[in-house]
Amino acid sequence: MKYIFALFFAFALFYSSTVEACSFRISGGELIRCGMSKIEVMNKIGSPEYTSTDSIGVNDGYGRGGRTVQSWSYIVQGDIGGDYYLTVQFAANKVVNIETKQVNR
Repeated sequence: MKYIFALFFAFALFYSSTVEACSFRISGGELIRCGMSKIEVMNKIGSPEYTSTDSIGVNDGYGRGGRTVQSWSYIVQGDIGGDYYLTVQFAANKVVNIETKQVNR
């Protein structure tokens, strides 16, 4: 029984950390999260300071190609205070990843 509980706890801990990793709350309480479209992100935090487009993978000619990921970078104020570097990555016009780092940390 202890092993089942430990396995369940480990799974819940791992799953909750991956869910939390794909959202960020900015000043004013607005939430940026995975699955949002570009227009929704732009409506909440405006135009990005910097953009880049990367091709991940290689098209091998058999209908299986790489994918294009576009990154938008911002400097925003977090809901808990302080400025953050925020990078939002899009694939197929949807947010697929969010990376944050506190400024001067």
